[in-house]
Amino acid sequence: MNKLVLTTFIYLIFFAACKDKVSVYENTLGIRPASLAGLDTANYTTIQWEDTLHNFGSIIEGDSVLIKFKFKNTGKTALFILEVLPSCGCTLTDFPRNAILPGDRGIITATFTTQGHPGSVTKNIMVKTNTSNNIFHKLEFSGEVLKKKQ
Repeated sequence: MNKLVLTTFIYLIFFAACKDKVSVYENTLGIRPASLAGLDTANYTTIQWEDTLHNFGSIIEGDSVLIKFKFKNTGKTALFILEVLPSCGCTLTDFPRNAILPGDRGIITATFTTQGHPGSVTKNIMVKTNTSNNIFHKLEFSGEVLKKKQ
C-alpha cells in the first residue's frame, strides 16, 4: 500500500513539473497574470519610484493619514505588483492589481491609523514586483503623532 501511495505521489509531482503553466494562462496580449509574472525572469521589467520616502509631518492621534507612492513602468514588458506588505496592522494598503504597461504609471496608497501610536513613527511597506532592478522595494513613511488633548 505504501509503495502505491509513493508511486502516485511521484507521478503527480512529475506531471505538475512538466506542465507549462505560463503558456496556459497567458492571454492574447501576451500579458501574464501577476501570480505567474514573478516566476518568469525573461519578462521582468524595470520600475522607477517618484519617491520611496514620505514624511507626513504632524498629525493628532486618532486621525488617519493617506500616503501615495507613485511609480512608472520604465521597462519594455508589463509590470505587476505581486505583493504589498505593510510592517504593521495600523497601515492598510491598496495597489493596482492589473498589469501596468510600459510607460504607464501607478500608485500604491497607504492609510496609516494613528490611534495608539503617539510620538515619532516610521513605518515600512515591502513591495514585490516582477522587476529586474530588484524584485523587493522598500517604501517608508514617517512623521510625528501628537497626543490628543484630554
